[in-house]
Amino acid sequence: MKNFPKVSTWTLFRSNPSAPEMLKPKRDPWLDFLKTLGCFLMLLAHSHVETRTLLSHYAVFVGTFAPVFFFGVSGVTTLLQLASRPLSYFLIFYPLLFVYGLSFNGAKGVNFWQEPQCEVIQGIALGILVSALLLSRFGEKVSLLFPLPFLLHLGVKKLGLNLPGITGFLFPPGIFPLFPWLSFFLWGILCHRYRTLGLTLTVAAGAAYFAMALAGYGHCEKWEMNSPFFLLGLSLYGFLALMDRFAPLIPDQLNYLGRRSLLFFYAHYLVLQCWRAVGFPLVPALTWTGALAGAVLLCWVTERLNFLLIARFSSHIWFWVFLLTLVLLPPLFLPPAAFTATSYLSGFLFALNYRQLHQLASPKPPQIDAGDRFC
Repeated sequence: MKNFPKVSTWTLFRSNPSAPEMLKPKRDPWLDFLKTLGCFLMLLAHSHVETRTLLSHYAVFVGTFAPVFFFGVSGVTTLLQLASRPLSYFLIFYPLLFVYGLSFNGAKGVNFWQEPQCEVIQGIALGILVSALLLSRFGEKVSLLFPLPFLLHLGVKKLGLNLPGITGFLFPPGIFPLFPWLSFFLWGILCHRYRTLGLTLTVAAGAAYFAMALAGYGHCEKWEMNSPFFLLGLSLYGFLALMDRFAPLIPDQLNYLGRRSLLFFYAHYLVLQCWRAVGFPLVPALTWTGALAGAVLLCWVTERLNFLLIARFSSHIWFWVFLLTLVLLPPLFLPPAAFTATSYLSGFLFALNYRQLHQLASPKPPQIDAGDRFC
């Protein structure tokens, strides 16, 4: 593994084991802040509100860039965790994340045995695995190749290839296939390690997007990712990632969601589903504030219940075998409404306890808590 960075004092345990606990920061608050922004944007994108005003229309539009923030941060945390975890850890934990994350597919009512989909959790698992392999072989300079996954996607799209096993998880059509989304993992690493270059490219990407918009080619397509979406995604993430000097100004309470982003992922989706099922009006301000408050409350309540009733069991292998069964079997024999319920149950249990899965995958405690991808 080449040229790995000196880890910032935001994320590195001090080498002196006798140092006071308060002098051993474990997380990078700016990465948590970027994930907090991702949580807010995710809620905007999933709310399905009425976009009758220009403000609500553009709020929902900006919300479509939520995965850019999660994927960019995931690239950075992969880089940081490689400084303290062996590659074998990534080869164990992230395939497990891929499988346990199928609970979200089921929560959406999708029978993943019949309709395999690369949802955001699978996209993160694949992106981190590939990023870890590339970093361990080529070092952080591999981030300079960040445009390549997007260009490969454009090439496959141009050729019109649609091969079983290739599309969906590796290339579109699909939800979050590896290509082009791997570009944002590498982009996150580049902005973290090559700040001057990152700033230059951020400005260039923003300028290129606005030039295309002025010429009438600014329409952004997310799922079949086009150049305007790619350029605007680069500029949005790069601009905010490079403002990390303002991290000390961020109140710790604001990063509550950033530290629980996997739990919020399930919570906000369930709250929004219930909101629509009850028939509450889809007025933007009401929906966004109500769903946010409901999701935060649900996170808080489930954390307490988990602490009191479940957490003690999550350090045992049998707990994870049971949870794996709860994820994989119900879609095989239950009707959609029933396996949606079991999928939410397994999803919440996974989101609340997956730090223990980290420890089972790598019993040796890491020197760095780089900030979990979702947590």
